[in-house]
Amino acid sequence: MGRTLVYLGTFVIAFSALALEVTLVRLLSVVTWYHLAFFAISTAILGMTAGATRVYLQPQRFSGERLSGEVARSCLYFALVIPVSLITLCMLPLELYGSVMSIVALFVATIACSLPYYFSGTVITAVLTKYPLPIGKLYASDLLGGSLGCLFVLAGLELLDAPSLILLCSAGGMLGASCFARHGGQNRWIAISMSLVLFFVAAAVVNSLGTAGIRPLYVKGRFEPPHMIHKEDWNSFSHVVVYHQTKTLPQYWGPSPVAPADAVFQYPMNIDGAAGTTMKRFNNPGEIDHLKYDVTNVAYYLRSNGGACVIGVGAGRDVQSALLFGHERVTGIEVNPVFIKLINDDFREFVGIADREEVNLVVDEARSYLSRTDERFSIIQMSLIDTWAATGAGAFSLSENALYTTEAWEIIFDRLTDDGIFTVSRWHDPANIGETGRLLSLAVASLLQIGVDDPSKHIALVTTDRISTLLIRRSPFDPADLDALSSVCAELQYRIEQIPGTLPEDDQLREIAAAKTLEDLLVVSVGKDLNFEPPTDENPYFFNMVKLNRLGVMFSARPGVVRGNMIATLSLLALLAALLIVTLLTIVVPLMLRERFGVASETNVRTLWSGALYFSLIGAAFMFLEIALIQRLTIFLGHPVYALGILLFTLIASTGVGSLLSERLPLTRPPWLFVFPLATSLTILLLRYLLGFLISGLIAEPILVRIIVSILVIFPMGMLMGFFFPTGMRLASRVCSGETPWYWALNGILGVLCSALAVLFSIFVGISLNFYVAAVCYAVVIIALFALKRAGEGQVV
Repeated sequence: MGRTLVYLGTFVIAFSALALEVTLVRLLSVVTWYHLAFFAISTAILGMTAGATRVYLQPQRFSGERLSGEVARSCLYFALVIPVSLITLCMLPLELYGSVMSIVALFVATIACSLPYYFSGTVITAVLTKYPLPIGKLYASDLLGGSLGCLFVLAGLELLDAPSLILLCSAGGMLGASCFARHGGQNRWIAISMSLVLFFVAAAVVNSLGTAGIRPLYVKGRFEPPHMIHKEDWNSFSHVVVYHQTKTLPQYWGPSPVAPADAVFQYPMNIDGAAGTTMKRFNNPGEIDHLKYDVTNVAYYLRSNGGACVIGVGAGRDVQSALLFGHERVTGIEVNPVFIKLINDDFREFVGIADREEVNLVVDEARSYLSRTDERFSIIQMSLIDTWAATGAGAFSLSENALYTTEAWEIIFDRLTDDGIFTVSRWHDPANIGETGRLLSLAVASLLQIGVDDPSKHIALVTTDRISTLLIRRSPFDPADLDALSSVCAELQYRIEQIPGTLPEDDQLREIAAAKTLEDLLVVSVGKDLNFEPPTDENPYFFNMVKLNRLGVMFSARPGVVRGNMIATLSLLALLAALLIVTLLTIVVPLMLRERFGVASETNVRTLWSGALYFSLIGAAFMFLEIALIQRLTIFLGHPVYALGILLFTLIASTGVGSLLSERLPLTRPPWLFVFPLATSLTILLLRYLLGFLISGLIAEPILVRIIVSILVIFPMGMLMGFFFPTGMRLASRVCSGETPWYWALNGILGVLCSALAVLFSIFVGISLNFYVAAVCYAVVIIALFALKRAGEGQVV
């Protein structure tokens, strides 16, 4: 029974800690910008590293009869500080204004995010390094708890909002406290702990019932009181807010100068506090007639019948546009189920499309759906698909990236009728062609990939002051289309940047449009401030156009995508620098302070640093591989939420199984000592190539099939990775048992440092580099493993 309580307590704390970490990322994506949301992971590891350092420097508090009591107390503190951290984050305006107060706010947020992990890190470190139980089983309890915690968040955010789910993590902390208190014989704690479990569960449920409870007061630095909100909905994809209905001027993306200005009924909406749109009333065509005057809909003047496909339904305006122009069949594809729920349920009569027989609304990822369907469309529309998740932080793996690659556009082209048009709209700045240039480059490359000799005959580009709309045909535009386009642009006063026979006036756009080979496109980017190379599945970062060697030039960029890229990239570099400093401190400070804290060490220098190298390398390799797999699976599974959830669950659970198996295998004896690291390296390299075949061959399969295939492919890899930590701990405990908490801290901090480094590699080099680096790390591990083995044999002798 005693052992079971330790395993159960470890499982519950790991479960709660990872659930908290993933939910904090979702909360911070709303409260602040996406490039800062990433620091939730960094601060979690920072807190856990501090907790591990505490165990290392205070071994007397975590030994003998005091051990379970100290661990239970840390579980209690973990549970109690979570609500404090949550309230702090919801009250702070986290916006970097370049002022002292904004820096103070960010510092307070860092403390708020780190504090719970200081206590959970103390618990996990003490369990893994101080309890005289099989390390394989302890580590498996930790990993299995973490894997299920990740799945819990994906399911929990369908039922609760992020703040309420965070409160529920406190209940897990209290449950862990009761397990360790019972193990330590401190029975008086048990009743209190279980009462607090019920309290936090009730608090989470009550808080989720409305907008008057604990929720963010500041969103992207902007005050948002509850009375402004008509309805809000959270899920693992986003936080969608619908504000109260208004009768105001129509909301346009790219209005014609002659667009009507009559007031219409609409609900303003916001996604994660940054991506705005409106839900328009549609009881009769006259209520949405103004949509004819938006440049995003210019292609409908050329194709007003047949089947239409809208990628990204959102609030429904593009589906309404297709109906307005007369399409007999309209398929709307939306990856976020919240929007389809709002259109089908809460605003069914207002939006007026759910009851139309010609409309089919699909909850799916567009690339996957179009790969499966046999239907062909006369027009496929993709207007401003971003949510600012990508434009604000092009550095990260986000849902829209998979739609802006040459491979994705080849699939879209294949779903067009012979004379069908694919129309894409993006933000445009005449003084900085940024997105327009990248979009045109992607169009040219995609046409070249399907065998088109002269892409300029297949492309038209129409702009207003702030929106560019690209029209693409698989076959060359015919004279009738060109006459119709010229006529409508003259009538609505749009600017034709490119049309077959006429190249753009802008020098950079003209170079891109005139390209006849992929090599020509790559040459265009040489020497330019921005990266105009066409994105691919290997490097799917359409929105990241900033070059590292041109960051200084970007400081003069106006607010928008390019400036957002610059801020995101600078934030990533600053994060890397900060993590590098923390890593160096984690290495040096504990060694400097151990004598002051009375931590005796008889470990020789060579053995000490062999252990440090070993645990640092396996932490780094794990994160390089994890980031690479998330980015690959995002394309295969259709969304980073699925990729993150399935990957973390599978990878951590399979690592836990590997840890259990390590108890039965002679991994510390040759030839196993050398075989399993080499086998892991080779498996990673095999996986890198296997995933490419899976994406191309199985992307059209239903999501359940793709999830099962992903699990089957990743599971063996995870089992091999599960051998490393317990094997290293067994060897280290024989020759340097006092250093094991420090090794655990190094493992964690190197992991988070390399997660940021892996993102940087993916953007500026390619995803595959992360696979290669992970394989090399696991191969080099053999050197440190052999040194630890020799040191252990020497001690025995």
